[in-house]
Amino acid sequence: MIKKISTVALATLICLPTLASAGAGSSTDRVADLEKQMADMNKAFNAQMQAMKDEIAALKTKNAEMGKEVASTSDAVKKSFDSAEWTKKVTVGGQLTFRGYDIQNVWDFNDNADGDNRSLFRTKGSLWADFKPTDDVTARIQLTNQSWGEGVTYTASNPTNDTALDNNSNKAFLDNAYVNVKNILGLPVEGTFGRQNLIYGSGFVVLDGQSQFASTSIYFDGVKLRWHITDQLMLDGLYMKDQENNVANSVNGNAGDDQTLSGFYLTNKKCAITGMQQEIYALNRHDEAIKKDIWMYGLRLSDKLANGIDYSLEAALQTGDANATQDQDAWGTKLEAGYTFKDLGWKPRFYAQYAFMSGDDSSSAGDNEQWDVYYGGWPQWGDLLAWKYLNIGGGNSLNNVYGSYDAQSNVVGEAVYSNLQIAGLGASVKPIDAVTLGISYSKLTFDETAAGIDDDFGDYYQASAKYQYNKYLSFSLYGALLAPGDAFNNTPKDDATEAYWEAEFKF
Repeated sequence: MIKKISTVALATLICLPTLASAGAGSSTDRVADLEKQMADMNKAFNAQMQAMKDEIAALKTKNAEMGKEVASTSDAVKKSFDSAEWTKKVTVGGQLTFRGYDIQNVWDFNDNADGDNRSLFRTKGSLWADFKPTDDVTARIQLTNQSWGEGVTYTASNPTNDTALDNNSNKAFLDNAYVNVKNILGLPVEGTFGRQNLIYGSGFVVLDGQSQFASTSIYFDGVKLRWHITDQLMLDGLYMKDQENNVANSVNGNAGDDQTLSGFYLTNKKCAITGMQQEIYALNRHDEAIKKDIWMYGLRLSDKLANGIDYSLEAALQTGDANATQDQDAWGTKLEAGYTFKDLGWKPRFYAQYAFMSGDDSSSAGDNEQWDVYYGGWPQWGDLLAWKYLNIGGGNSLNNVYGSYDAQSNVVGEAVYSNLQIAGLGASVKPIDAVTLGISYSKLTFDETAAGIDDDFGDYYQASAKYQYNKYLSFSLYGALLAPGDAFNNTPKDDATEAYWEAEFKF
């Protein structure tokens, strides 16, 4: 616009003298014409200057408005960036397990009874998210679902209590939901509050909570406080609910029916003298419904040495109230030692293991000597033995061997290991880095049996193969056979078997 105005003004300045000259007469007229010309030129110049000032003012206004728009856009972009910052503090993951599953005779050793046989696909899926707003605070949410075959559904046996639907089939449930907080009150103490998994040692006493129906989950509801005494030494304080059952405390003669795990667990990761890991614990299991209030005191020592030797030695005593009329007086141990030939191509490992859980003498009316499993259920010796010890009541053939095998349990679906000795040998190899093969044999015997019943439980064979396709995906094969021994001479003695193939994806 300024260029256009300047061009018009210049043309005017050039043309005016010419026009004036063309019409000039006398000198007097010429002077008048020149004066008029100068006046016109001055007027045009002033108009030009005013137009330029107006345009400059307009440009300044437009620039100011554009600056506001840019600032507004910048603020919006910044706010959008800030709102997306939280996503950098979130970690997500999950698991998908698909298993072709076949089990036979897990409760009765009887080929002619199919109530304890399963041949189906089992699918399990979990999704979890961790939110870490600060270095000292983490929150986790995890959802899980399991199904035993397409279209299979379960209903609660008690319409007023739908907890039987959890951890079972075709129902997604809240598997984990907790907040972990470090440096509480500025001290080396962290707390975990909410639904959480607990794993200690090799799982002899604590590795499952809500573990019914083949280890779909292992959670407890409660509080765990961990005091980091040193970098190597830590003390855990626990108060966990395993079963809330009825919410009201008015049941069971106003005594309630909850089941609670509490106590302390001390871990020294590396002894300054021996280098081993040392664990000492004092744990209480309280079952209000059957008046059980048992304390367990235990010790575990373990290590993996540079020369290829590894070992784990654990033993515990149980005291307190077994029920309303008997004191608890039981003990158990779990031992394992192995050697890995690290310099050989397939890195073979050979190991021996032994476990003992005391049984109750049926001829004695005194203290109860039957080991209480606490929360060392499913994963210890494979699913097949866990199915054999599953608390299902009278349908289990163990009832024919000694009294009530599930006397210490008030939870249907709990693997109630007790009154048992396991002595086994095993080996594993890695023909390539991605493949692991394993095989084991265990001799099972009972500690106590009913009068006239042999203590030979049977022979337990296990074999496994795992192919780690990549860090996310693995494929597995597993087979187990439990051949019943002389303790079952008065019952059917068909083999119990388990076989599955599995694809598992974790991210």
